[in-house]
Amino acid sequence: MSPIPVAEQQSIRTLNDAPNPDTARNASDIRRVAKPTPQTPADPNAAVCVGANEATLDKVFVAMFDSFLPSIPAAHRTAALAAKRQVLADMHSLKISTLAVSLHPSALGASPEAPINTYRDPLSQYIVTQLMNAKNGRYGQTMRVENLTLSQAVESAWLYFYLTAVIPLTFLKDTMPSVTAVGPVSLGMLITLPITIGVAGLKMMYTMIGNAIIDGCIVKMTPDERRHAGQPDPDLSFAPKVPQIIADIAGQVEIAEPGSCPAIGDLPLSRIVTRTADYLTATAPNPAAAKQITNSARDLQKFMKTVWVPHNLIPADPDDLSTVETLLSYGMGVIPTVGGTITDIVIGLGHNAGSGKNMGEMVRLSDLTVTKTITAAYYAYALTTQFISIANEYAADALVPLTGGLDLLPRVSGLINAPNTYGLVVYHSVLRSLCLSEDRKVVPASQPAARW
Repeated sequence: MSPIPVAEQQSIRTLNDAPNPDTARNASDIRRVAKPTPQTPADPNAAVCVGANEATLDKVFVAMFDSFLPSIPAAHRTAALAAKRQVLADMHSLKISTLAVSLHPSALGASPEAPINTYRDPLSQYIVTQLMNAKNGRYGQTMRVENLTLSQAVESAWLYFYLTAVIPLTFLKDTMPSVTAVGPVSLGMLITLPITIGVAGLKMMYTMIGNAIIDGCIVKMTPDERRHAGQPDPDLSFAPKVPQIIADIAGQVEIAEPGSCPAIGDLPLSRIVTRTADYLTATAPNPAAAKQITNSARDLQKFMKTVWVPHNLIPADPDDLSTVETLLSYGMGVIPTVGGTITDIVIGLGHNAGSGKNMGEMVRLSDLTVTKTITAAYYAYALTTQFISIANEYAADALVPLTGGLDLLPRVSGLINAPNTYGLVVYHSVLRSLCLSEDRKVVPASQPAARW
């Protein structure tokens, strides 16, 4: 049996001694626990312990394998070591496109205070990642699996799990007929209750798990190994062409940062109308069309300046609710008829009132932010969906006598609300994560970049 190298023994001890994020109470606690003590080795070429943004899959695999090696029976260690060599060889030969990889906000250069840390889900994070890849010339490049970082692997795994499990299970939950009921509790509700709880828990765990491993001490790597971590291989290429629409969008946006680049979601509608009209005018097929666009934009701006709205009567965005309010929303969501959007509206209004906002304060429609507008559209769509669902319930009740006392009519709420949940909500998260490049304020060169 070959002895375990000293460097890998140190990696194993470091991995075992890493702080346990399960003891952290919230996301900020996790970042505080995970933040490592800065290392300043005397030898600049010495290996240092790194977190998930630099720990590559091959190094993590070696550390994990070698930690289990002593417990493998001696008769099987030769075969185990051969399997280890084969896995490492496969990691070196296997290639993956950056189009299949999602990045953690910190890997995109976001500070801990950046809104992308709060307003993200696996889908919006993937969209932002690919826009930044297109902007930075990494779109569709090729990576060796051995250079894939643990953070990249975790974020990408969440994306695929979300697409292949969470979303289908959510559709199943929302279309499940009640079958039969005892009072307010239906059999269908009991069957799907584990799915409801599981999906809610996964959404809360997504960012916490990603943040917990970023700057934790996972494995030791040399400066040369760190330079290759998470980077495309310059000798390999899938050579994809960036779609023009993605290139156009990517060239105009950056990661939003408080104080230096306000999120698009915080901009007023008047700014968006002006910017959109300028773009359409510049790309108009002829002068007559350009003039028509200019006139329409001017009329719309006049209209928005004359209309006043009580903006705090728009309930708070569900992503802005506290943990207690979110749990209350999940709990009340199972209440028949009124659970769901109706209770979310009440909770959202309570959030505004509890934050000390003047519920009667009026603003011009032109000054209403993009976030307020999208949130209002979200609630309007979801409320319409809920009313349709209630009608669906009455139709199902009417058919029960024809089906032997069983309610077998599938529900439609999950399907008709999908564009809202997986379209508008994701789009909103993207807009709250990005800012316009033209709004970026110059940051003094002496100011160090924020780190997790």
